[in-house]
Amino acid sequence: MHHRKTKAETGQKRVYYTTQQWLCVKAEKHVREVVKERLAPPKMRHVSFEEHVRWLNLRIQGWKNYYATPYSTKWMTKLDGYIRQRLTKWYAKKRQRSNWRSSGQEVKLLSHMHRLKALA
Repeated sequence: MHHRKTKAETGQKRVYYTTQQWLCVKAEKHVREVVKERLAPPKMRHVSFEEHVRWLNLRIQGWKNYYATPYSTKWMTKLDGYIRQRLTKWYAKKRQRSNWRSSGQEVKLLSHMHRLKALA
C-alpha cells in the first residue's frame, strides 16, 4: 500500500493532516496475475462461467477486505475493468469467437446474473 500524508479541511475551515492509502504497483500487478492465471490457459475453457464467478468472488472479497480504503476506489475500479475484460476474453475463446469485444454485453449480463462481486 502507498501511504501519503495530505492536508484536509473540516466544514468549519479547520486544517488537519490525514494519511491516504491506496494500492501499490506490486499489489495491483499481483491481482492481475492471479486473474490471468485462472482465465488465460486453454485448459480452463471447459470450466463453466458460474464456477469462475464463484472462484473470483472469494478472491475479490478478500482483496476488497484487505485493500479497500476511501481513497482506493480509482484503483479498484480499474481492477474491476480488468477482471471483466479477462472474463470477456475467456468467454469469447470458449465460444470460438474471433472478436472478443463483441461478447462484452453477454458477459455483463452473465456477471450480473451470477452475482460477480466488484472491488469498488
